[in-house]
Amino acid sequence: MTPEVSKKIINHKMDDSVENLYELEKCSKWIDECNLNKVCLQFPDDLLPDSVEIALHLERRINKKVYILGDTTCGSCCVDEIAAEHINGDSIIHFGHTCLSPSIRLPVFHVLPKKEIDIVELINKFKSNFENKSEKILFFYDVAYAHKIESIHQILSPIYENLIFTSLNCTCNVEFVQTKNSSPISILGRSFKLEEECKIEDYIAFFLGSDGKTFAALALTIPVKNWYYYENNTIIEYEALNTPWLKRRRFLVEKLKDAKVVGIVVATLGIKDYLKVITMMKDILKQKNKKSYILSIGKINPVKLANFPEIDAFVVITCPENEVFDSREFLKPILMPYEVELAFNSSRESYTQYCMDFRQILPTGMNYVDFKASTNSDISLITGELRNCDSENKPCTDKMNALAINNTAGIVAIGKAGAEYLYNRSWKGVEQRLGKDAVHSAEVGRCGLPSSYENEPISVEKDKK
Repeated sequence: MTPEVSKKIINHKMDDSVENLYELEKCSKWIDECNLNKVCLQFPDDLLPDSVEIALHLERRINKKVYILGDTTCGSCCVDEIAAEHINGDSIIHFGHTCLSPSIRLPVFHVLPKKEIDIVELINKFKSNFENKSEKILFFYDVAYAHKIESIHQILSPIYENLIFTSLNCTCNVEFVQTKNSSPISILGRSFKLEEECKIEDYIAFFLGSDGKTFAALALTIPVKNWYYYENNTIIEYEALNTPWLKRRRFLVEKLKDAKVVGIVVATLGIKDYLKVITMMKDILKQKNKKSYILSIGKINPVKLANFPEIDAFVVITCPENEVFDSREFLKPILMPYEVELAFNSSRESYTQYCMDFRQILPTGMNYVDFKASTNSDISLITGELRNCDSENKPCTDKMNALAINNTAGIVAIGKAGAEYLYNRSWKGVEQRLGKDAVHSAEVGRCGLPSSYENEPISVEKDKK
């Protein structure tokens, strides 16, 4: 950007609606209160066109330089602390939708999006659907409706005596929804405190928002009696048992049981306790005599994971709203940490609730159970072969520190499983083949487009004609 363009943007008076949308006054107030010097601004892709204008106006307010994080390391809903540390940033202002996954390094201020909703219509639908005024209800909401919660709370709280509004575990532009005190239950970025002598199974839950990733993660994780969500001015009951997604997850768990080599894909470097769950996954796989490899490849896509054909299944450490768990484009099964426990922990029973938040299966989490390795032999529902037979239950020795070398092929690999795959596959990449091919002079390489190289035999024949 040229200095002339920057000067025009700075001198241009920003529209009040845009300034309110990005909450620049609250952003500058937070920066001053925390005495921050190197602030990074993180935008999702759809808001990047406004990023330069927002950054320049914020600089003029605080009289400090701010930085725009261009391409997020993993996902736009997660706070990208890794990118901020590249310039030694001391804080991040996150704009747009967020999964509310807790960060571990830097202070973060969230500027939540704002969606409009007809509050009167919502209240009427809520009253007609929940006629029992003493019903125990948990009220959840999409972060885009956080700016409307105070008004809704003032209307519904006097009517429903057992209605509990959840709060958000973040510092954001809507102070009313921030968690004020430590609550006994905190999951998926939401906190709430149940009434005395009540269990979460005694409640029904309502979600203000559509049937998307946020709602699915909440509904599959929190074991209330019934779930309802609000979409197109209608309150709809959610039935987890009938979702094709849940049936497919059970199929992938069976695929994981058959896998011999498992890749642990680290798709987050900023969510709290991600290192603990990686260690937990390694220990479980080791006890089940599965070879495991840790991969860190940034944003996950089918092409990247296809570079590891020796791996039978991938366990992804990421935020609960990552779309990889819905994709069918991957060549190998993509599973979450909770499903590793479903496959190999005999203490954990399979049921309709799913734990999308990997932090909840750790010892301090709500869904933690002691690990007891399943040892009973069973039949694979995929291959029909016997699993957990005596020959496979030998103690797993850690050979990942040893180098496996094939002198004939010139292949070096760490660990037995990866090396064996390299030995057996037909294509092994560029090989030196010293002493096997005749020595000849260097020749001019191919040129032109790959589809029609000039020295290809077909191209040469066409030129002769």
